[in-house]
Amino acid sequence: MTILSLLSGAFWLLICAAMLGWLFMPFKALSGLLAGVGGTVGCAMTAICGVMTLSGAQAVGGTLPLIQYHVLITPLSAVWLITLGVCGAFISLYSIAWHRHEAVKASGLLMNLLLAAALCAVCAASLGALVVMAEIMALSAVFLTDSSESGKLWFAMSRLGTLLLAIACWLLRQRYQTLDFAALSGHAIGSDVWLLGVVGFGLLAGIMPLHSWVPQAHANAAAPAAALFSTVVMKIGLFGILSLSLLGGQPPLWWGVVLLAFGMLTAFVGGLYALMEHNIQRLLAYHTLENIGIILLGLGTGITGLALQQPALVALGLIGGLYHLFNHSLFKCTLFLGAGALWFGTGFRDIEKLGGLGKKMPLISLAMLVGLMAMAALPPLNGFAGEWVIYQSFFRLSSSGHFLLQLMGPLLAVGLAITGALAVMCMAKVYGVTFLGAPRSAQAENPRAVPVLMIAVVAALAICCVIGGV
Repeated sequence: MTILSLLSGAFWLLICAAMLGWLFMPFKALSGLLAGVGGTVGCAMTAICGVMTLSGAQAVGGTLPLIQYHVLITPLSAVWLITLGVCGAFISLYSIAWHRHEAVKASGLLMNLLLAAALCAVCAASLGALVVMAEIMALSAVFLTDSSESGKLWFAMSRLGTLLLAIACWLLRQRYQTLDFAALSGHAIGSDVWLLGVVGFGLLAGIMPLHSWVPQAHANAAAPAAALFSTVVMKIGLFGILSLSLLGGQPPLWWGVVLLAFGMLTAFVGGLYALMEHNIQRLLAYHTLENIGIILLGLGTGITGLALQQPALVALGLIGGLYHLFNHSLFKCTLFLGAGALWFGTGFRDIEKLGGLGKKMPLISLAMLVGLMAMAALPPLNGFAGEWVIYQSFFRLSSSGHFLLQLMGPLLAVGLAITGALAVMCMAKVYGVTFLGAPRSAQAENPRAVPVLMIAVVAALAICCVIGGV
């Protein structure tokens, strides 16, 4: 089977799963089963497509049948396909059991539509198609939030981002009469277009100070939806930023410096805010912001290496950033879905009302411990692996021969170490308050049984975190 036919099959499976989830919505358990199975298989095919592209190390172009959608699958976009596919498959499988809770609403339509739009965004052959698919994905995510207030905030901010991206597309169209990535690769896109793109996609990625929708949306969404926000939606924002930054050959040095500054700000402030939270999903959302910042530090170092024409710096920055992008999606899936299991059993997201769950939910407790340790970048887990390569890129940055970068390299390394210390403190807080000590509510004392499928998915993700680190 060719890569293009595999991608087409994955897309249509996700669309069919979305339609089945909608048709059988009155029968919630059946809707969840059909949408979950279709989503799992479609996402697995997406991940296989990414692996085939990455191993082939060459771009594949073509058209998806029926909708005549032009795609360009590059080894770079394959990293996102693998991330989207692996995490989407686990989330879809988990959602089958999730729909058995009486308080859960059927969400198979929106979840699979979000995944299909994200797949098309990553494989878009033009900037215009990328913006349109990112818009469809963002709208699907908005309607997955349970709170009207958080939904309105996200809706307003994503419309602002889309407006800025539309202006960027208009400027490019005026200058070069095309929005195709292949045709634009030989042209300098201009710093005005790049800045519009960074802010527009930065709103989707949650880069500070464009992050205000992130904690509210995650805190007021079901656990599988919150996991999708962190592992898919926000990562498409990073994909857009990197795609724009790589257009036109050698970028200006200040592009990389700006990305490094935004990355450090996002990482530090996200880690700091997380310490003050008690709602576990809001806390994890702030840690997603921290890790978005860390990924951006790696990508910014890679762009800086391109500007300086230093291949080693490019390799270290991009490998560290892209590997941490994949690893963050794995351990954040572990944590959000683990938090969902806690809610399923107790009805609480406030960790202050839990306690003592280590004895009541031993497998969830162990899996959450692995995920929290990975989030804190402790070896030998996968959160440490990507960050270690990013540290190496900072050391290389300090010997780049440019005075500003020689100054920034050690400062960025120290800043990243401080965010790591904040993450360790947060790990100790979450695990200690939630799983150790005595129960602080009747629900924590006698939690309801969590479906075996949910426990198995969380445990499998924790194993992936160990494998990714080793």
